[in-house]
Amino acid sequence: MKTYSAIFFLFVFLNGFFSPLSAQEKNDPVLIKLNGREVTLSEFESAYRKNNLSMQVADPKSVEEYLDLYINFNLKVLEAINLGMDTNAVFQRELAGYREQLAKPYLTDQQVTDQLLQEAYQRMQYDIRASHILVNLGQHASPADTLAAWQRITRIRERIMNGESFDMVAREESDDPSARDQQATANRPAMPGNGGDLGYFTVFDMVYPFETAAYQTPVGQVSQPVRSSFGYHLIKVTDRLPAMGRAHVAHIMTIFQPGSQASEQELARQRSQEIYERILAGEEFGELASNYSEDRSSARRNGEMPPFTSNRMVPEFIKAISQLNEPGDISEPVRTQFGWHIIKLIEKTPPGEFEDVALELKNRISRDSRSQLSQQAVVGRLKKEYNFRENLQALNDFFTVVDESIFERKWDPEQAASLQAELFSFAGHKVYQPAFAEYLSRSQAMRTPEAIETYVGAMYENFVNETILAYEDSQLEHKYPEFRAIMREYHDGILLFELTDKLVWTRAVEDSLGLQQFLADHQQEYIWPDRLDATIYTFSDQRMANRARREINNAQRRGLDHTDVLQKLNVTSSLNATARRGVFSAEDEEIIGKAQWQKGVGKPLAWNGKYFIVHVHEVLPSQPKKMEEIRGLLIADYQNYLDKKWVEELRAKYRVEVHRELLQQLRF
Repeated sequence: MKTYSAIFFLFVFLNGFFSPLSAQEKNDPVLIKLNGREVTLSEFESAYRKNNLSMQVADPKSVEEYLDLYINFNLKVLEAINLGMDTNAVFQRELAGYREQLAKPYLTDQQVTDQLLQEAYQRMQYDIRASHILVNLGQHASPADTLAAWQRITRIRERIMNGESFDMVAREESDDPSARDQQATANRPAMPGNGGDLGYFTVFDMVYPFETAAYQTPVGQVSQPVRSSFGYHLIKVTDRLPAMGRAHVAHIMTIFQPGSQASEQELARQRSQEIYERILAGEEFGELASNYSEDRSSARRNGEMPPFTSNRMVPEFIKAISQLNEPGDISEPVRTQFGWHIIKLIEKTPPGEFEDVALELKNRISRDSRSQLSQQAVVGRLKKEYNFRENLQALNDFFTVVDESIFERKWDPEQAASLQAELFSFAGHKVYQPAFAEYLSRSQAMRTPEAIETYVGAMYENFVNETILAYEDSQLEHKYPEFRAIMREYHDGILLFELTDKLVWTRAVEDSLGLQQFLADHQQEYIWPDRLDATIYTFSDQRMANRARREINNAQRRGLDHTDVLQKLNVTSSLNATARRGVFSAEDEEIIGKAQWQKGVGKPLAWNGKYFIVHVHEVLPSQPKKMEEIRGLLIADYQNYLDKKWVEELRAKYRVEVHRELLQQLRF
């Protein structure tokens, strides 16, 4: 929770990361004591359940075995703590990162989040085309400015309801400059106004209040005034299509300049129509696009355009694509503000199934303003739970000590030094005016000036929300046993990994002398049995095996290997014969146990429905294994040895007390 991390750590400092034991914890007897580190019966029971999911009844033997493993685990964690590894800055940052992620579900309203997810998915199924009229209004505008903007947008809507054209009113009244014609400048050509037409869009393409109004307004109707961070909008929905998703098309374009004469536009239409008729007559689309399309960037690729979504193209183009259903479908000439287009569908990728897109939608919701709805629901619930009370007179005091210097990052909190009253209280905590003054000072940034009362009021709301959420964050371990348990798992797991890596895993890899000594001390455990250096040939039938024996003998005399043999045998089919060269024992390959243990090419052997020939290159008698031959296995065994030795040292170092009679109370 980055926005209120400073407040969160203040609460941690004041209240302690872990709260005092609850009544339930006091009734939870201690099963294990390790030099002051205590493990309760319920903690052990929870761990045992998690690692023995298939157990219906507790097997006393398995409980005892798991108890030993659990003690070893806790001894290693205790050692890491005593070495100060839990105070390491890197460890603390890593644990804090995990905690931040684990805490998120507790600080959002899951029901609201689920509703937003379903809502986003449903909206994802449609593309909306809409026009709007904007009346600019700052996000924290004064009540007077807000009223004036409301009255203006209401008068505009009355004109439209009385029959005036939405397009014409938008050109006259909208504060969105794209609604009216724009003259050419040194940096851009003249641009015709769009009359408020925004084209097609889908979920997340617009700010949330605008999106919601657009999806809730029937086609052909005009919404009530809608407030967004930009101001007030009137929205007229002009079309609603099944979602295009992502389209991949090619086109042939015939251009006419904006504002060109009707005769020029007619010539462009005729040219496009002629190309279209040649397509109908059977000429190849890509070749015509390459030769005649005036969009030269796509003409070089036979008219192919990069894939796009509905909000990336002019609406006439999207509308035409909506009528193309199968790859290869071609539209009649379509007019846009840029010219005439003949469109060929290559592929349309509609929105995926809910299960396939849910994670992406969740991520987008978390980055979108609508995520605040979930957090606001939590704050509302917590205010009731914690008996939130506020002193608005104490807030009004700030209206006289905060000035416009705060919009230039120059406000001095000393101007509020005389303010010491209580601002609000919750959960037995009181927050005073100096805390809010410090928050204002820390949060000030360069921004457009606005009414002080509006700005301070908005910042106060943020401060209250962040303070309450930070406090709730600091109480998660106390309120939710499952959260406390998983945080302890992460805490102990990270410590265990770091120390085990240092003393066992990495050491076994890097300790060459120790590895050599371990092999010398345990050489009797690493002995090769009698083996054959051989090539094993496999055949589908006996006839091929008999033929192969002659070929193998011939290849041996000529100094050739099995690849040459297979090349001759597999002329008609690559399945006639296979071969593999290696060093084998009878334990590795059963067929080796049936072979003749002497150099040379053996006779065909029938076994398990197949035929084999074993070509023995050399008989290798039993001998000690060399380190380079078994390095991976040896390192693994050395790691096990180091771990076992480490546990023995820890058991000797720390006093372990187990109240075994409590094991009878385990409930499975």
